[in-house]
Amino acid sequence: MSQSNLFDQSRGPAPKELLEEFFHYLKVEKCSSDYTLLNYEIDLRHWFSFIFDNSPGKFSLDRLTDLKLLRSYLADQSEKYSRATVCRRLSAIKGFLKFLHREGHIDKNVAKLIAQPKLPETLPKVLKPEEVIRLIEGTPGANLREKRIRAAIELLYSTGIRVSELVGITHEKVDFKASVVTVLGKGNKERVVPIGRHCMVAIRDYIDSIPASQKRGLKTPLFMNQDGGAISVRSIQRNIREFAVQTLGPIGLEVTPHTLRHSCATHLLSRGAGLREIQELLGHDSLVTTQKYTHVDTERLKASYKKAHPKETERRKREKEKDL
Repeated sequence: MSQSNLFDQSRGPAPKELLEEFFHYLKVEKCSSDYTLLNYEIDLRHWFSFIFDNSPGKFSLDRLTDLKLLRSYLADQSEKYSRATVCRRLSAIKGFLKFLHREGHIDKNVAKLIAQPKLPETLPKVLKPEEVIRLIEGTPGANLREKRIRAAIELLYSTGIRVSELVGITHEKVDFKASVVTVLGKGNKERVVPIGRHCMVAIRDYIDSIPASQKRGLKTPLFMNQDGGAISVRSIQRNIREFAVQTLGPIGLEVTPHTLRHSCATHLLSRGAGLREIQELLGHDSLVTTQKYTHVDTERLKASYKKAHPKETERRKREKEKDL
């Protein structure tokens, strides 16, 4: 990743070598994705811009150990951005300063003195099973583009994989005989995920529609753009939103690839799948991450209870009569 435009050189020499060392560490040792690296670069750029604007003179590493300056930055961010954004930027700074201190580039890590704010816990938003069916069946398959996005929707919902994992799949990773697909997840960890029968049919239909000129062997990306390269995450996101609006209409929820991932996990749990199996399917490192779907299922159960229990329906009926 190029850091050539990360700083305005007229403001003083920026520690580009240290940043390059940090990004190399993230990519090689931590196996961070390009998306993660990009977010770190954006957040660190933002922080250094504040440092340059609020401490005149040539840059020095002492500014990175100035606790007062860091607190001023966070206070400024809290006034302008959401708590989630501030948390993410502080996390990037903490990671960078921890690395610099560990490698001996700075004598103290002042970020350790600042507690990471806690974000309010939000439950994943999911589609109803019938909405997923409407989305899949309502997505047309008249041409290659439509067949590609229909296969992508089927695969995201059938397996619960991340969209970043989906765009990295090559033809050799799909085993039609065993009905599984091998994906490369976070930390460059491979996992084998089962595929449903309807999903296999959609993928096969899509593959059969790809022009022979674009089929370059087993290492060809499964989901390709017009130039024959791997389709981008943004394109998949945009296409899913587009077809969701067309097929589902206004449902009070923006449908994204992650919505399909959440829906897959929640629907599996509600039908008796174990947390350990769902954890393995989704590629979660910790079971704690997977447990959030138990809360989603509990909320769904509460909603069904209030809607169907005779005592609850009678209570709502009395309240309605009282309003009249």
